[in-house]
Amino acid sequence: MKEDALLQKPEFENLQKYLQFSKRTDCNEEIIKIAMNINEPTDGFTIRKILLWMNQNTVRLVDAKDRKKFKRSSTEILESGERTGCCDSSTLFTSIARAKGIPTMQIICINKDTGRDGHFYVASYLKNSGNNRRDWILIDSDTPVKDIRDVRLSYLDLNDRNISRRRYAYAYTDDYSNVELNGIKINSIENMNRLQDNVLNIIDKKDFIIKRERD
Repeated sequence: MKEDALLQKPEFENLQKYLQFSKRTDCNEEIIKIAMNINEPTDGFTIRKILLWMNQNTVRLVDAKDRKKFKRSSTEILESGERTGCCDSSTLFTSIARAKGIPTMQIICINKDTGRDGHFYVASYLKNSGNNRRDWILIDSDTPVKDIRDVRLSYLDLNDRNISRRRYAYAYTDDYSNVELNGIKINSIENMNRLQDNVLNIIDKKDFIIKRERD
């Protein structure tokens, strides 16, 4: 994996790191209760049920300029019942999955064409993902889900930062509040845009060539 402008490197073997709650990916009794009420035979089905629960019990807002963006923890998002976008969706999903004992990280990407319009994914480590494999699974937690059959899971390529045709990862993090470049943190819309502009300027764009189609 190339490391140009990689603000946080993934630690795929350090599963315990991605089970710990932090500033944004925090936890309370309600999150624990939600996690404990989801009882499925495999981690894959559990992930699907978490996404379904989020879509049935919280509202995804569509205001791109919502001033709550990049400011709230999982417990605050849950209390409001509103997700402002992919950052909130990935943050809430991460906390519920961790409360269920599933190691989960946030993956933050830029748009390869513009630098702006970035996206937050999550990746979860599924100990029983099938065929006796132990793998990290890539999930877009902001995708609308009406049925567990709507959920698309794919194996995360551990060596390729091209998450999709348009999106390229610059941070694999336990908590997005820990991501920083030149003193800029992800704590407002303005700072998110500034950080993405800085990343695009120093990243190796030759690595934008996707090695194989994934979406």
